[in-house]
Formats: sequence, structure tokens, C-alpha cells
Amino acid sequence: MRTLAAALLDLVFAPICLGCDAPIAPGDGARLVCRLCRTRLRTPPPPCCDRCGAPRLRTGRTEEQACPECAHWPDALAFARSACILEPPADRIVHQLKYRGWRAAAEPMAERMAALALPDAVRRDATVVVPVPTTRARLRERGYNQAELLARWYARLTGREVRLLLERRSGAASQTILQPVARGANVAGAFRIAGSAGSLADAHLLLVDDVLTTGATAAECARTLAAAGARCVSIVTFARAPTARWVPS
Repeated sequence: MRTLAAALLDLVFAPICLGCDAPIAPGDGARLVCRLCRTRLRTPPPPCCDRCGAPRLRTGRTEEQACPECAHWPDALAFARSACILEPPADRIVHQLKYRGWRAAAEPMAERMAALALPDAVRRDATVVVPVPTTRARLRERGYNQAELLARWYARLTGREVRLLLERRSGAASQTILQPVARGANVAGAFRIAGSAGSLADAHLLLVDDVLTTGATAAECARTLAAAGARCVSIVTFARAPTARWVPS
């Protein structure tokens, strides 16, 4: 009876896809992102940098050359992977979670993140998930931190523990509105260790965020955590923003 009632509700009030606004077909098990949009979520095309996951597509670049995407990252930021490229429909799904109040979108996004293949060292050692924090002002405005929602779902799906180890100081401008060269300066000193963090000695921590762009935010988080004793930090995000160095595949 419950299944029949749900089917009748779908006929009258068909769920709408967060990625394209189209009605989700009856029988589609996913209730937030339609089957077509799920197939359009494109992973960064190989070959990719072993460290940061960025495509090595620029003409003339060899495997031996340093990756320009992560060459400036601190040693503490060891590894990064993203589930898809920030292009339609991924960009719209991120927007729905971040700005439109669709908290439930965190679950299907985290499912894509949980399906990522991680190196043995990350899978074995990184048992603690740390969401990238937001400011108190943005938390009051939105009512939640989208990175924390993703982190909690990701941890649940992968059998890890969530710890709110970082706090963000107020006053920094949004990274979204800044050019890449300004992002590093904007987040310098933006984070601090939470008062209840406890010992981080020799820990390999796994940051979670919605989007990775230049890595400036992740790098500053990694510096802060390493200064508190963490051995290294890796990051997993739902989407990776393409840069001018990428050649469209």
C-alpha cells in the first residue's frame, strides 16, 4: 500500500530534478536528480595528476612535468579528488545545495563522492572527515554549512567519523567572487583550530567541501591542521572547477 501511495503521489506531484527542472520519471529510484542528469555528471578526464586529480590535457605537457594546478600547494595538502567537473548539471546541483536551501541534495552528491577511488594510504589512514567551515554570518544566513552536510553524508557512506576541527574567522570575502590570484591572499589566516579539537598528532585528515577551484581554501585548511600536529591532509569534493589550463575534451 505504501508503494502504491507513493506511485500515485508521483503521478499527481511528480518530483522535479534539481539539475534540470524536468519531472523525474516514475520508477526512478533517485528522487532529487534525474537519471539523465546523473549520466551527465562528468568526471575529470584522464590522464590526471596523481596528486590533485586535475586533467593533464595541455598540449606538450609530459607526465614528468610538475602539475601547474597543485605545484604551489603546501606539502601538508597531500591529495585531492573530485567526483565531477563543475559544469551543467553539476554547477546547478551545487547551487541548489549552497544557495537555494536544498539540504537533501547533499545525499546524492555525497554518494558520488563516496564512489571515488582513493589511494590505499587515504583509504587506510584517513578515518576522520573534516568539513571546511564557513563563517558565523553565512551560517546564520543559510542556516547550515553545506560542507558539513556533505561531510556527514560522506562519513556515513564510507564508515568514517566527522569532527568539526576547524573554525573560520569572520571578515573574509567570498571566494566565489574572487579571481584565482586573489584567492590565496583572501584565505590567509582565515582558519583556526576549534577549541574542542583535541590532539591531532600524526593524523591523516580528510577534508570535505562542495567545490575545489584553485585549492587555496584547502591549502590554508591543511596549513592550519598541520600546524596543530596533523601529519597530512587530503580533500574530497563533489565538483572540480575547470581552469584556463584545461583543454576541453
